[in-house]
Amino acid sequence: MSNIVVVDTDLESRSLITKILIKASHQVTCLSNSDSVLNLLEQQGADLVIINDCTSSEIILALIAKIYEDFAAPILLLSEPDKQEALLEQLRAGADQYLMKPFSSNALLVHSDVLLRRVALEKKRANFSHCSQQFSFKISRLPFTDTEEQLVQYLTSKEGDIISKATLQKEVLKKDLSMFDRNLDVHISNIRRKMSNAGLSKLHIKTVHGKGYSFSERLTKIAPLLLFFL
Repeated sequence: MSNIVVVDTDLESRSLITKILIKASHQVTCLSNSDSVLNLLEQQGADLVIINDCTSSEIILALIAKIYEDFAAPILLLSEPDKQEALLEQLRAGADQYLMKPFSSNALLVHSDVLLRRVALEKKRANFSHCSQQFSFKISRLPFTDTEEQLVQYLTSKEGDIISKATLQKEVLKKDLSMFDRNLDVHISNIRRKMSNAGLSKLHIKTVHGKGYSFSERLTKIAPLLLFFL
């Protein structure tokens, strides 16, 4: 569920937009003035801001510029067809996309989802900020499960260290390691398979026999004995 802020002074259109978004399982907050929007963003943030072009262009421009400069939320504009010049100024000020009126419910949801996907991807990349930009870009796009992603985050945050299975089991899987529990090994195997399918080497996550796992972004020559256990 995403947190969306709708900026609109028209009660009827605000109600319609809200119904569409709530039906798609989004959490919606409707506000009618810039100060309220900025206060909310400062206190709790938002995944997306939708601005319905219903106030003066100067007010909208100032709001867009402030959101762009101070907050990470993308901006979707809902604009009238006869306001092309104002729309261009708003895009220059920091808005991300626009949708012309009248629009369908599906069009609103598609445009919103495109921006929300970008937000989700940027959050995932931030979780791998200790890796290089190129590597975090690649690994953040992999279809990991929540558990797999947590394991990769933990391993990448400890690059070069050997992390015992007991530690991974306790810190990520939240349970103690038992003698016949292969759950962790299955997760690691799935992670390597997904990395390999995406063109990344499975050797980024090495098995250190009798000790645990170790992550390395930069691949080096690995001893034959170690390769035997990968």
